[in-house]
Amino acid sequence: MAETEYPWAYFFDAVRLGKKTKQVKLVLNESERAQIAKAYDLIELPEFEADLEVRPWRRDGLAVRGHIRAKAIQQCVVTLEPVECMVDEEFDRTFLPDQDSRGRRRSDDDTLEVDLDIDESDPPDYFEGPQVDFGAVVCEHFALGLDPFPRAKGVEMDDKYAPDPEEELKQDEEQKPSPFAALEALKGKK
Repeated sequence: MAETEYPWAYFFDAVRLGKKTKQVKLVLNESERAQIAKAYDLIELPEFEADLEVRPWRRDGLAVRGHIRAKAIQQCVVTLEPVECMVDEEFDRTFLPDQDSRGRRRSDDDTLEVDLDIDESDPPDYFEGPQVDFGAVVCEHFALGLDPFPRAKGVEMDDKYAPDPEEELKQDEEQKPSPFAALEALKGKK
């Protein structure tokens, strides 16, 4: 997982999971919702809950399937009015301990080559120690579910503020380097 600080943490003890599946329901209290609202520049976060299904994965890892439901109040990017946004996000993530079952630390060589296939699931995240921070995972997927440009109902952007497509095309053409300029630069190096 990323080395970024998240506004809320919920640590799950991976060692205690054993070989069984566990259901976890997270309902955030007012203080926790306020922390998240502040971190993501929300006016308010009146509702936030997540249902997690945690199950063993491979020999010593775990997998979590989650469903986040939240009601967020954001600020309209045009009028600055409050806008209600419903977040309904599902995710499926896998985790492996930073050490293998023999206590050896995984080396960078274990993860150097990654073959990506669009149809396959994401590679696993690694965690240190006996706990996984599901709070960070929930915050990450909540943020992905927020509208990046919330607008109040019926609000349209005035055309006079919209970029002129012809002007943008002209600027793009001016910024493109000439292929002959690149050849000239190579010629000058000899």
